[in-house]
Amino acid sequence: MVENFRLDQVLRMILETMYRALGFRRVVFCLRDVRSGVLTGRFGLGEGAAELAPRFRVEVAAPNDLFSAVAIKGVDTLISDVNQGQLRQRLPAWYCTHVDAPTFLLLPLQLKQAPLGLIYADKSQAGEIRLGERELALLRTLRNQAAMAFKQAA
Repeated sequence: MVENFRLDQVLRMILETMYRALGFRRVVFCLRDVRSGVLTGRFGLGEGAAELAPRFRVEVAAPNDLFSAVAIKGVDTLISDVNQGQLRQRLPAWYCTHVDAPTFLLLPLQLKQAPLGLIYADKSQAGEIRLGERELALLRTLRNQAAMAFKQAA
């Protein structure tokens, strides 16, 4: 990324790498809307991802919302089974209505300690996402490349 690059192409390459390398059902990239502060789905790859992406609307200040908490804290989060414990109660209504995957991964992007974006990836069976330390490190590297691309584009 030392030379000229198109931000959208870099982001698509990152999502494509995640999607193919780990066999996700779908991957969606969300970006913070400058005016509203809401993280909105911009594009995605995989089963129905193009139709689902616009339905992703993470209200960053929403109380008791798992997606909001992950974005604010900037903590990578793997949910193995949404039906365990009280987790389903923390999922936003738009997610339960339109997406409702049994297992998913959230990789937040932050810029200057503030939510910038979110990478979402899922699979169709609970417990199907299994990541070792090496896979997690590679996913974090890809996410960090996305954050670096935004910094360089600014």
